[in-house]
Amino acid sequence: MSFLTVVGHINVDIIFDIKQIPSFGSEEIRGIEKRLGGTGANIARFAAELGTPVNLISRISKNFPEELLHLLNKENISLTLEKSNEEGPICYIADAKDTQIAYMYQGPMKYPGDDYEIESEYCHFATSNPDWILKLLRSTRSIKVLDPGQEIKYRWNQNKLIEALRMADLVILNEPEFNYLSSLTRIDGNKTIVTLGERGAIFSNELIPTEIVKKGSSLGAGDMFRAAFYSSLYRGKEMKKAISCANRITSFYMKNGMNTGIKFDWDNGC
Repeated sequence: MSFLTVVGHINVDIIFDIKQIPSFGSEEIRGIEKRLGGTGANIARFAAELGTPVNLISRISKNFPEELLHLLNKENISLTLEKSNEEGPICYIADAKDTQIAYMYQGPMKYPGDDYEIESEYCHFATSNPDWILKLLRSTRSIKVLDPGQEIKYRWNQNKLIEALRMADLVILNEPEFNYLSSLTRIDGNKTIVTLGERGAIFSNELIPTEIVKKGSSLGAGDMFRAAFYSSLYRGKEMKKAISCANRITSFYMKNGMNTGIKFDWDNGC
């Protein structure tokens, strides 16, 4: 049985390298890259590279590029895929290194998928169809982790968010997402991790600092943090120690980039 199940996007990411996000007018594209992306794919792939057994549940097109999907054929990943005739999901990302803006074509993820008997230790609900997440939250026996991500405002309404929050055992948010959700309802700080970028993360009213990294893009750093957090729990770390380890591994990732193999000394690195 997998330690972790992830429900979330598997995307084709089209990434535009730009100098800055323009406040008006246009901006020159310095380069274009097509690669595997999506919160579900990233978290599962990173966790597998860190030695954690993962089941990934997602919805994709029947025409999804095989050369990208092949990257998920790893020893520690078990794939459960629902396929439809719609194209996608596709995410167009303008990457200015320290900040990004994304435009999402949901495709198959516009619709809720099937129900599953999820029995892994943890189930992470990343960006996905809200109705599907609510259905799976009701049925799973795992420790339920809610992570609505950048879709928190445009896919979730207040009632669905509050219902999901009530059922979740743990919530992971960045600072803008936390501020937004706090404006809608009360959030229990004892079951919420708030990531703060170069300042670290807050859990249970305690700041857990991280190493400041100036080099490289922050694209995918949040997904790496989540993968490293679960991989730390898998190795028996308690909650705050797992967050500290996740901070360190994310710093390593940002220094070395997505294409660098992840080699981490669990005994001495945390």
